[in-house]
Amino acid sequence: MIRDAIWRIMRARFRALVILLPDCRHEVAMLQIRRYFTSGLIALLTLVAALAIYVLITGELGWAEVRALLTALIGFAVGLNAVTCLTCRHEVPHPWMAWGGVVFGLVSGLMLLVLVWVNIYSSYYWQITSVSIIWTLVYTHCLLPSLIRLEGWQQRYLVPLTRASSLLLGALLSAGVIGSFYSSWLLRTISVMAILVGFFTLLLVILHRRTQQVTPRLILTESSDGLYMDASGRYYRVTPAE
Repeated sequence: MIRDAIWRIMRARFRALVILLPDCRHEVAMLQIRRYFTSGLIALLTLVAALAIYVLITGELGWAEVRALLTALIGFAVGLNAVTCLTCRHEVPHPWMAWGGVVFGLVSGLMLLVLVWVNIYSSYYWQITSVSIIWTLVYTHCLLPSLIRLEGWQQRYLVPLTRASSLLLGALLSAGVIGSFYSSWLLRTISVMAILVGFFTLLLVILHRRTQQVTPRLILTESSDGLYMDASGRYYRVTPAE
C-alpha cells in the first residue's frame, strides 16, 4: 500500500513536470527577450544622456550630433513600444497580437531612421511614414486596456469606448496627413478626440487602481520531516492532485 501511494505521488509529479516544461521554456525565452529590450533601453538612455551632456559642455550642436541624438531617441521609442506590447502578450487572445505591435514599431522606427540619415524629398514617403507612426501608436494604445481589470459595465463599455476613440483619432490624423488638408473643423475634431482619448485612458487607470485588490499569497517552505511551513510557522501537509 505504501509502495502504491509513493508510486502515485511520483507519477503525479512526473505528469506535472512534463506539462510544465514547455511553459517553463517559453517563460525563460520571454524573460530573455524582456531583458534584452530593457538592457537596450538602458543603453540608449545612457547614450541620450551622454550626447546631451556633450552638447551642453562643448556647445557644439552640428547635424551629426542631431542625427545621433535622433537615432538614439528613435531606438529608445522602438524599444519602449516593444516592451509595452510584450507586457500584454498574456492578456490578449493570441500572442501574435503583441508581436504585431513590436513589428509595427520596428517598421516605423526603420522608416524614421531612413528619413534621418537619407535625404528623401518624396512627399509620399513622408506621408507613409507618418501614417505608420500614427497606427503604431494607436495599435499599442489599443493593446494596453487588455491589462485593465474593471467590474461589470465598466469593463464592458469603457474599454471598447477607449479603443474606439483611439481608432477614430488615428483615422482622423491619417486622413489629414494623406489628404494634406487641415481645415478648422478637422483640427477641432482631432483636438476633441485627443482629449477624449486621454480622458478615457486616465479613467481606466484610475478605476483599475481603485478596484484592484491585493490577493494574499501562501508561500510554503518544505521542512525536513516532509511537511510544509508558511511564514507564520504553521505547518501544512501537501498532497499532489492527480
